Amino acid sequence: MNIKQFETNLENVKKYSPNVYKETMKITTPFFVLHKKLFENGEEILKEKYSLNQSELDILAALYYMNDNNFSMTPTELYEVLLFSSGGMTKILKKLETKRLIVRIDNKEDKRSKLVQLTQKGKEITAKALEEVVNYEDKYFSELNKEEQEQLSKLLIKVLRT
Repeated sequence: MNIKQFETNLENVKKYSPNVYKETMKITTPFFVLHKKLFENGEEILKEKYSLNQSELDILAALYYMNDNNFSMTPTELYEVLLFSSGGMTKILKKLETKRLIVRIDNKEDKRSKLVQLTQKGKEITAKALEEVVNYEDKYFSELNKEEQEQLSKLLIKVLRT
């Protein structure tokens, strides 16, 4: 959607559905369009270069960053952090295991369960894929100077607190 289409669409909502129109749509609509672009193009990078999807990278990133440098978590911890359904988590973990990006290891603290741990290949792919996706996202936000980026960040965090 280009800027002209965006403006026309908002005017049409205002004109034909005044009960639906809110000034905040000037914020939410471009926000959703930006999110869609970032997500879809990020997915494309992940698929083409790393044979991953965003959900798989989310799990890999959680294992990479959300622990005490042992690169492992229980499936329940992953489930809680990422808010996947348990069935969805199991399916993704099996895919990552098949790709040899994770392994299941014994849990020394609970013999009844296994931990999910990044392999060396998983660590390398995670670091490269995250760097590439973040660099791609950075291109969009480089349109803003540092002060504008900081202000946008503060405003988004403020909205998220409500």
